[in-house]
Amino acid sequence: MAEDVRNVKSVKGIKEFEKQYELPDCVLLDSEYCSMGRMIGVKACSISGYKYYDAVILLELVPEENVTIEEVRAFEKKLRRSDITKEEIINDPSYEKITHAFDAAIDRALANGKCLIHDRATREMIEAKGYSCVTAITYNDNIPSKIVRAKISPLYENCETDEQVIAGIQEEDNIRINYHKAHSDTVWGDKYIYDLCINSEALGLDYSAVLLSQLMKKA
Repeated sequence: MAEDVRNVKSVKGIKEFEKQYELPDCVLLDSEYCSMGRMIGVKACSISGYKYYDAVILLELVPEENVTIEEVRAFEKKLRRSDITKEEIINDPSYEKITHAFDAAIDRALANGKCLIHDRATREMIEAKGYSCVTAITYNDNIPSKIVRAKISPLYENCETDEQVIAGIQEEDNIRINYHKAHSDTVWGDKYIYDLCINSEALGLDYSAVLLSQLMKKA
């Protein structure tokens, strides 16, 4: 039914309309491959004062776990499959060691103060630890743009066809999808699990970072 907003009654005093946003302990940022998620996350943290963590930086917090980024990459090669099941993932010999290391690192990151974690946590994980969080994802709806960005990477710079690059991009996203699947019953990339979805192709790196930083700044 069409409604003239100028005639809508005031909602002042109705609690369902007056929820106040509170800065979270943690912002969880997922990102499609080639959506500039890491760069946006780093820049947003520099604006807001939150600390930025991704896989590499998290592992630096827990050297005693003896997990190297090379071990993580080897495990992630198995996650490039679109048909791998949750059971296969969690039964992999590397899964428990890697998951334990990241879980310990996330504990330390959270204890260090307000932070943004890129790709390595879920809402369930953070809230189970007693911290508040909001979730965001960056995505890119422009395939030609994704191809150009992917070819900058040593992984795909020698691909002979765009189809090979597109297949590689999907496999990179499969890693994210499958890692999330092992830790949550929700679906990675489903807009309903995110508080903020950012089309970085439309908004650009700088403005996307400004927009994300607003989740970490007082109004």
